[in-house]
Amino acid sequence: MAVRPKDLIYAVDERPPLGRLTLLGLQHVAALLPYLVLVAIVVNKSGDAPRVAHNAIALAMIATAFMTILQALHRGPIGSGYLAPPVVSAIYLSPCLLAAERGGLPLVFGMIIFAGLLEAVLSVALPRLRKVFPPVVSGMIVMAVGFELGLIGVREVLHQLPDDLLPDQPLHYLAAAVTLAVMAALSVWAKGLLRLLCSLLGIASGYLFAVSVGLLTPAKQQAIAAAPFLAFPNPSFLSYAFDPELIIPFVVAGLASGLRVIGVITTCQRINDAAWTRPEMSSIRGGILADGLGCMISGLLGTPGTSAAPSLVGLSKASGATSRTIAWAIAVWLLLFACLPKLATLILTMPRAVIGAALVFNGSFMLVAGIQILTSRPMNVRTTLIIGVPTLFGLSRQVIPGFYESLPHWLQPVTGSIINITLIGAVLANLVLLIGRKRTQIITVSTSNETGGNAPRPLQEIERQCAAWDVPGDIVRRAKQSAGELLDLMAAGGNAEGPIRILLSYDDFALTVTLTYQGFLPNLAADQRPTSGMVEEQSFAIGLSGFLSALQADRIERQAHGDDCRVKLVFYV
Repeated sequence: MAVRPKDLIYAVDERPPLGRLTLLGLQHVAALLPYLVLVAIVVNKSGDAPRVAHNAIALAMIATAFMTILQALHRGPIGSGYLAPPVVSAIYLSPCLLAAERGGLPLVFGMIIFAGLLEAVLSVALPRLRKVFPPVVSGMIVMAVGFELGLIGVREVLHQLPDDLLPDQPLHYLAAAVTLAVMAALSVWAKGLLRLLCSLLGIASGYLFAVSVGLLTPAKQQAIAAAPFLAFPNPSFLSYAFDPELIIPFVVAGLASGLRVIGVITTCQRINDAAWTRPEMSSIRGGILADGLGCMISGLLGTPGTSAAPSLVGLSKASGATSRTIAWAIAVWLLLFACLPKLATLILTMPRAVIGAALVFNGSFMLVAGIQILTSRPMNVRTTLIIGVPTLFGLSRQVIPGFYESLPHWLQPVTGSIINITLIGAVLANLVLLIGRKRTQIITVSTSNETGGNAPRPLQEIERQCAAWDVPGDIVRRAKQSAGELLDLMAAGGNAEGPIRILLSYDDFALTVTLTYQGFLPNLAADQRPTSGMVEEQSFAIGLSGFLSALQADRIERQAHGDDCRVKLVFYV
C-alpha cells in the first residue's frame, strides 16, 4: 500500500475544491505554454507563413489536452493514473527540423505519427525489459532530465540573448531573478493557495516586470495588439508524408521519449508514495502507451512531437498538488486557450528570462528527485560505474558541444542532449555489467530435522547469504518470512519424502528462493478461489486466509513431474 507523503497538500487520489482545481490547472498550463515556442521554430524552419504558426500552436494545445487526459486515466491498459501532463518535447526537435527542411510540415507530421506508433509498441514489450530499466537507471533518467531542464534554463538566462536585448542585459537578468525569486519564496515560505500557485505567480510576476521595464520590443507589442481575441483553429494546412530515410532519427527520438516517460512516471510514483521502493511496471507500461498514442494524436493535429513533461511533475512536487483530477482542469484551459489567438502571440513573445527561470526552478526539483531514487538502493562498484560514467559523458554535451556537433548527422538525435547520452550510456553500462552478476547458494534441509521444528537454521542461512550479497532489508525480511511459512506448511503436510534443496539466487533485480524435493506439492492459500456459488462468509474466509498467509512473494511458481516437485518464490527488488 502507498504511504501518503506528508508534504503533499492534494495527493493523487484526492480532489481539490473547484476553485483551487481551476487555479492549479491554470498554473500547469502557464508552465507548459512556453514549450509551444518549439512549434513556431519548426514551422519557421519549413518556410510557412506566420499565420500557420498561430494555428499550429492552437492545435498543439488541443493535442496536449487530449494527451493529458489519456495519461491520467487509471483504469484499463491506457494511462499511468498520475498527473503527468505533456509538452511539445525538445527530444523531437532535431529530427523535426530535419524533416521540415527535407519535406516541409507534411513530412514532420507523418514522421511524428510513426514515432508515436513505435513508442506505443514499446509499452507492449516493456515487461520483458525490466532488467534493462532497474531503479538505478530510472533514477538516472530523472536526474538527467533535471540536468537538461536546469541547464537549458541557465542558458536562456545567461546566453543566447536576442540582438535587440543586448543593451538591456542587466534588466534581462533582473527579470529572471524576479521570476525565480517569487517561485522560490512562495514554494518555501508560503502556505496554502500561494504555495500551490508558486510557478504561475512567478511566471506572471516575471512577465509583468519584463513589460514594465521595456523588454518587449515595439514589434512584439504590435504583434500582440494586432492578433484577434477570439478565433477557432484552422486545420486546413494539415497533410502528411513519410520518408524511409528519416526512420532512424525518429526511431531514436521515439525510444528516447519512451525512456523519458519511464523516468517521469517513476518520479510520479516516488513523490506520491513515501514508502516507494521500486518502479510499478503496470503503471509505467500504461504511461508509455498513453504517451505513444498521444504523440500519434499530436502528429495528426500538426504538432511536432509531445511527451510527458518532467518539469510539470517537478511543478506538482513543488506545489504539493499531484491529484490526477487536475488533468481535467488543464484540458479545459487548453481547449479554451486554443480559441484565443492573442494568447498564442503572447507565447511567441514571452521573454526568455522568464522561460529560463521557470526551467531552472522545475529542473532543480527533478534533479533532487533523481538523486533520491538513486540513493534508495545500496551503492556498490557496479552502481557507481552505471551512475558516474554516463553522467560525466552526458554533461560533456554542454562542456564540449563542438565534438558532438561534428559527429555524423544521423547521430545527432542520439547525442543531441544530456538526456539521450546519459540514458543510452546508463542502459548500455547496466547491460554490460549484468554479466556475472547472478550469485547462487544451495542450502540443504534435512526433512527429519525440519519436521521437528528446527526451521530457523535454513532461515538464518538465507539471512546470512543475503547480507553478503547486499540484498535490501525489506526483501530479506519477506524472503525469510515466506520461506519459513512454506517450510512449516510442508512439514505439517508431510509433503517432502527426503531432504529439501533450497537454491538461493540474486542478480540485483530479484531474489529467488527455489525449493526442490521428492513428494507432492503443498496447498497454498492462493489455490483457493471464490466461485459464483459461494456465500458471502465462504468468500470472506478465503480472502482472509490469503491475507494472513506469510507467503509474500511477488511471484510463486510450482511444478510437479511425478514425485519431483519444485516451488519457486520470486521477490523483485
